[in-house]
Amino acid sequence: MKTFRLWMLAATLICGASVFTSCSSDNDDNPATNPDEPQQQLADYTIIYYGHGGGNLDIWLMRNIGQFFQSDTESRKNVSICAQFKFSTLKAMQETYEDLRKNADPNNLKEVAFVESIKDCYPYAEKTTRFVVAQDADTEEAMNAAITGNLIGPDNADISRADSLTNFINWAAKTCPARKYILIMSDHGGGYLPHAELPSADAAAARQTRGVIYDNGHNGAHFTAKTLAQAISHASVRPSVVYCDACLMNTVEYHFELAPVTDYLMLSTFLVPGDGGNYTELVEALSANPDDLEQALKRFAKFSVAAWDKDHENDSDPYYHDLSIYRTADIDAFGAALKTFTDRLTDAYQNGGDEVRAKIDEVTANAYRVESEQPEFDLMNYLFGLYAALPDDVFGDASITLAKAYSNYFVQQENSKWLIENGHTVSLSVLLGCQGHYILKTEREEKKGEYDLYLYDADGKVYLLLDEDGARMELGSWQSTLDATYGQLRFDNLTGWSRWLKLNQQEPNLECFVEPYTAIWSGPKGRK
Repeated sequence: MKTFRLWMLAATLICGASVFTSCSSDNDDNPATNPDEPQQQLADYTIIYYGHGGGNLDIWLMRNIGQFFQSDTESRKNVSICAQFKFSTLKAMQETYEDLRKNADPNNLKEVAFVESIKDCYPYAEKTTRFVVAQDADTEEAMNAAITGNLIGPDNADISRADSLTNFINWAAKTCPARKYILIMSDHGGGYLPHAELPSADAAAARQTRGVIYDNGHNGAHFTAKTLAQAISHASVRPSVVYCDACLMNTVEYHFELAPVTDYLMLSTFLVPGDGGNYTELVEALSANPDDLEQALKRFAKFSVAAWDKDHENDSDPYYHDLSIYRTADIDAFGAALKTFTDRLTDAYQNGGDEVRAKIDEVTANAYRVESEQPEFDLMNYLFGLYAALPDDVFGDASITLAKAYSNYFVQQENSKWLIENGHTVSLSVLLGCQGHYILKTEREEKKGEYDLYLYDADGKVYLLLDEDGARMELGSWQSTLDATYGQLRFDNLTGWSRWLKLNQQEPNLECFVEPYTAIWSGPKGRK
């Protein structure tokens, strides 16, 4: 019976146009559209691109923006493109240039030229540009003219402000109205960590957090799960897709915050290559599918991950990239099924006896960690591992219900060739800790490859771990608590996951790519 159920669960998881006008060059953060400018007819889609160089990505993101101009001009008859991009600080650009120059092969002229092109961005450091990609603009000169001719202020203040994004979406919707809108957030991403998404009544203080869009010109201010959802919800139009072209954003915590404000999510669990998604393909896939958005997104995701594979085909080092699409209409059913599963997990841990508890600990000790420093773990691999390790009566039909709900929720998951060949395909990530705390690994600047471990307690204290026996040194407060951060998430409100974070007594593993089911067969112990 167990074998049949495992087969069912695994099978369920696997199956699962016209004239464009230039933007205003007003010297304010959110220039108004000129009412005298001509308005084009309704397009099928408008891509709303919101990006930032993030300190070291400017030249890569310029190539991304260039892909809009390289798309077939016929495709842009029914796909409009509005973009806002803020350049990094001059210091950050110069540091990036020096780092890349030192490592560049002087005999590789293409590589040298790419590194030297970083200097082309220097005159625009900290400036923000906002423009429309004209239908017939298909040259590098046209791109440069659009970027440099539509600067909207010397700095545009803090682009991680919720109202900055809201106003840009409103501007794009008014300038290029469409039947559907695709919002792209392009920059560094950091996933979800409670100590990095602090609640605050003071909007300025709340921005000093992390998540996505790292404004390196404003003390590293970022959007959080809640401020990003707030920015989108306050806009005049609802985007059909929110696509974070950024690392580590495929976290279940972000899913549940963003689901109410969009129809589809497109996110990556692992790191995203510097090249990011291929925007030429995005424009052309959307144009070819005016009435089938899912098909367009599937085509784009498949193309982008295949392109990343091709870029790495001669690499000897492991490369792990992914891109997944989710249909938000089905997220609450997924949440309800996950709540039932979590209820039974917590009950089994408390009342199932020593043998059941030991098996749960073994699976937790070998949970599939998806990031080397942050405590983010593959959610569905973890839950499937728990089900496989325990007697049938622990979860009953809750596991099959959960697998079906997740299968309905996700549309498509693309994993790089290396992940597939090495058995490391991923779903979405979740925070996992022990006794209400979680551990962050930080690489030492002076000793690469060596890490310090920081424990963030549920009550708000931070400790430096001194040895494997649990000795620690208190460093102070992380300015909030688990209940005031994680406990306020829509995800936790619907599933009660923080109950498990507090109840669990087993520290999850600290290394990436531990086989997720090793514990079932060999039972190694992790650190308590």
